[in-house]
Amino acid sequence: MTGTFVKFRVAILFLVVGLVPPDRGSSPTVREGSRTRVAFGAHRVSPIGALLDSRATAPKALSQDAGVAALRWNNGIGHSSWDLALEPDDRKRMLSLWDAIGEDLKTEKNDLAGTFLTGGYNSGYFLRWSVAKGFVVVPYFDQNLITDYGYGTVTSVDNSEVIFTPEKDLNGGRGLDRMPRKWTAILGRLVPVKLLKDFGMFRAGLGVYNEFNGKCCEFTPGFLTNRIDRPDKALPTGIPARYKHFIKDPITGTITTVRKPRHVRNWGYQGELHGEWMEQAVLIPVSINVGSRHGVKSNMLFRMSGEPRNTRYVQVRAVSSQRSTCYVVQDISSNGKEGFYHDYETDQDKPLPTIRVGIRITTSPIIE
Repeated sequence: MTGTFVKFRVAILFLVVGLVPPDRGSSPTVREGSRTRVAFGAHRVSPIGALLDSRATAPKALSQDAGVAALRWNNGIGHSSWDLALEPDDRKRMLSLWDAIGEDLKTEKNDLAGTFLTGGYNSGYFLRWSVAKGFVVVPYFDQNLITDYGYGTVTSVDNSEVIFTPEKDLNGGRGLDRMPRKWTAILGRLVPVKLLKDFGMFRAGLGVYNEFNGKCCEFTPGFLTNRIDRPDKALPTGIPARYKHFIKDPITGTITTVRKPRHVRNWGYQGELHGEWMEQAVLIPVSINVGSRHGVKSNMLFRMSGEPRNTRYVQVRAVSSQRSTCYVVQDISSNGKEGFYHDYETDQDKPLPTIRVGIRITTSPIIE
């Protein structure tokens, strides 16, 4: 039986990025053919893939009647609605702030301000802020449940950094723990300064974050935010000089040899954050032109340029100084077809690119 599961035994990840592992008891499993996974949502795309999708949905309705009696919030982001499990006064305050800041953003002059989303199957958060009206941050968990929020003022802002001062901080718990104070614009994102080290490691796909090149993970790191409004105000894509030491280079190379594929049963991957077991898999033996001298390690995962997300990945099997032998791994359990993937948007099977010499590979889960 094929299984996919997330392991939260690496407590340091959650402590550093400000996330708290979800209560396993609240996460039932769903069965998809022969695959069983933790049910963090009904999405077919991983949270990372969804967050990186350039077609991310902007808010459709950024206002909400604060006097509505129902405990549902229709903000047009992701779900059709969100469950507000807040006290009436808190609910009214949160919705009022959300609307007021949204209205102020229509005339906001600072290019960093806006509405941001960190999405995930089980937990994530919304952040909206403007210079004059301050910020409101709204974490969620259990797919669409909101039980907490925070707000405050913007005490300092320029074209690359913003400092938030909470008047009401988050209570902590599952999802975002506490509201980070200082954030910086870097590489087209707004990132908490205290999480820049992890952001740099994730961007390079090194350490535990290398596992995001495979089928990991059903959570999104707390530093990975996307602005979902103000498309005419692009965030700066540079790296502030004082933070360059946090940004690491990914390991990149090319495929140098390709051999005949073989079909296997009971193939698996085991990492620190994620494990996967495939009832049936196709393995294509390949060699790559990077090795231990470049930082490659056994069991490391690479992503292939031009490959649809969440389909195949390169798994390192043996490493020498300047080259490594690997498998291109494709899960064909649940009636999968070798060389094809199922596009859930069109509900069609589509061909995968041919594995050939010269394909570029990288450890970065986000750099093409």
